[in-house]
Amino acid sequence: MNVPVILALGAIFVLAVVMIMTRDKDPQQRSTVLLRTGAAIMAVFTVVAGIVIVGYAMQDPGGTTAMLITLAWVVPMLILAVSAWFWPAPTAPLLLALSSAFIAACVWLAFDPAGLSSFVSENGPIIAVSVVALAFPAAVLGLKRTALAGWLLVALGVLPLVITVMARSGAVASITAASVVPLIAGISYLASARMARGSTAPGGHRAAAA
Repeated sequence: MNVPVILALGAIFVLAVVMIMTRDKDPQQRSTVLLRTGAAIMAVFTVVAGIVIVGYAMQDPGGTTAMLITLAWVVPMLILAVSAWFWPAPTAPLLLALSSAFIAACVWLAFDPAGLSSFVSENGPIIAVSVVALAFPAAVLGLKRTALAGWLLVALGVLPLVITVMARSGAVASITAASVVPLIAGISYLASARMARGSTAPGGHRAAAA
């Protein structure tokens, strides 16, 4: 059993346990618990993915270059995450624009599979790293803008992977490992947003009380 499968099964198991444990709660409470669980899963995943990525960088190329490469994606990721928490309104369109540009770049590279393979060989798993670097701020944004962040996470979890598979670039394993948990977290965010809307709809409070 490979790492992406283990990550996916672990995330699904956690969400299933949370749903079972909160089945007697009203939709608003279930929505909140599901949202926080999705955010916690993404936080744990980001730490694990970061450790793995930094470990590979320290092996190759190693040294100062590895440190600079790490700072090049960790620092912007943390800045975006902090911005998403304190200033969600301006950060939301920025994250949407960055994610759209990233997916557009994936599409453009997919039209040249040989070039994409060469690009990945020269720069390492940069597409997978980009997914992680964008998914974590999107998960933080989800605590303020749940539905939008849910769609962003689903897009980041699905589209780069599909494009890479279609391009046959040979980087499918790293993209899968980076995409599976954001996809599951995105689904949990969308489910949370749906529950929250249902609980605030006309008659929703009466139904919850019944």
